[in-house]
Amino acid sequence: MTTTYDEIQQAWKRELQSPELQPLRQGFFKDYASYIKRLKEAQRNLDPKSLKAIVMDEETRRLEQLLTQLVDRRLEKFWTHADKDQSTNLESSEKQVYQDLSGISRHYEKLKEELLQGREPSGSMNRDKTTLLVRFVRDVPSIIGVDLKTHGPFLKEDIAKLPFENADSLIRQGAAVEIRSSVQDNE
Repeated sequence: MTTTYDEIQQAWKRELQSPELQPLRQGFFKDYASYIKRLKEAQRNLDPKSLKAIVMDEETRRLEQLLTQLVDRRLEKFWTHADKDQSTNLESSEKQVYQDLSGISRHYEKLKEELLQGREPSGSMNRDKTTLLVRFVRDVPSIIGVDLKTHGPFLKEDIAKLPFENADSLIRQGAAVEIRSSVQDNE
């Protein structure tokens, strides 16, 4: 039987040993936050000098250290591999962080592209985050957007304005590229 401590230690080891983002079960972080909270609450009712309190304090300290290192390592992998779709290995609480980092990564790629083409960088990330204008680089069947509307089907070279989450996913899959309009470039 795997204990709570063992499970987090195994997840930590897998993350350190692999260059790829390792899958975590859904609810992983929520469960551990709750577990640490229970440990701390239980410690409040104990004599701080008792053996049980000392052991619980040490377990809490080690769990906090493992969780901190696990989250830091996963964040490092998000950033390092932001151009690849890693969403299948994300725990639910990490998905927004990943989307934000993907957007930042795309912004830096665009900056490099502009510089290498001899264009002055637009530098603007303060644009509409609800939709993105994309050009399709391959045929894509109809999709149901996060706005619950049907979009498509799309043919190679079609241009569409899609909900940010859907456009971001298509860009990460290599099915589309973002188009920045001159209005956005001048913001």
